Amino acid sequence: MPSSFIRAKPLQALKLTAVIGSLALGVASFAGVLPGQNLTGLLSLAFFPMILAVVVSAEALLAGYRLVRADYPAARLTAQRGYTAIRVIELVVTVAAPGIFYALIVRIGGEVPGPGAIGLLFIGIGLGLLAYGAVLLRTLVEYYYHRQRTSVSRTDERGGDLAE
Repeated sequence: MPSSFIRAKPLQALKLTAVIGSLALGVASFAGVLPGQNLTGLLSLAFFPMILAVVVSAEALLAGYRLVRADYPAARLTAQRGYTAIRVIELVVTVAAPGIFYALIVRIGGEVPGPGAIGLLFIGIGLGLLAYGAVLLRTLVEYYYHRQRTSVSRTDERGGDLAE
């Protein structure tokens, strides 16, 4: 990932780093590479999306605030419909996945026997992977738009015609 993307979109770079780190920890734990309790990495896969949900929600609230204060907010939303759809998908999936996991834990309630708890953990991991996928999709779209902007600015700096 180029440093220009990290400077332009630090939150996206940080979310990508956190997701990759959590996935690496979970895979290493599941593979038995880490010493000690192998359950720690799997728990991070199931519970880290709750932190991601808070970050994505705060990001969406800030973007919504900026949108409301901007001139012609409807035009800004419809200018890049695909990007807007990706942001909505990221928000819905990242908030819904840990929400469903939490609701499932509350619904079951009480003590859960060992096999049931492991099954519940794997459901949480599956929902967490959905949240990770949504964040990765948004980061890829951000990177794509960043590459387009930088290639256009490089063409403009060289004196090339943008209509070519």
